[in-house]
Amino acid sequence: MDPATEQRLLKLASERPDLLCSEAPLEVLEAAAADAEPTKFMEEFFATGYTGWLSRKMGRQIHPTQDRLNQAIIVLHLRAGLMNTDLLMGLPVRSADQPFFSDEGLY
Repeated sequence: MDPATEQRLLKLASERPDLLCSEAPLEVLEAAAADAEPTKFMEEFFATGYTGWLSRKMGRQIHPTQDRLNQAIIVLHLRAGLMNTDLLMGLPVRSADQPFFSDEGLY
């Protein structure tokens, strides 16, 4: 992924932590499916979106522990890869109406 795309996606994660799975950027889904583990960019992308989502959910600024953040990054990365598989197979996108950066129900 080129640096301009990464910056655009980081801005999206920062500004739209309420993004739905049905609105997830295809570049992110493809990148998640291509790598077994999150890249540094994907870690930053999911950490940004997750922290923003959690803060909105709680109604105040939240700074999750590193362990909690790491767990969220892994499960969000996994879901994104599975969502890409759904798209490739012509299946409905799993959790389409759920917040993309939410880790609720993924453990």
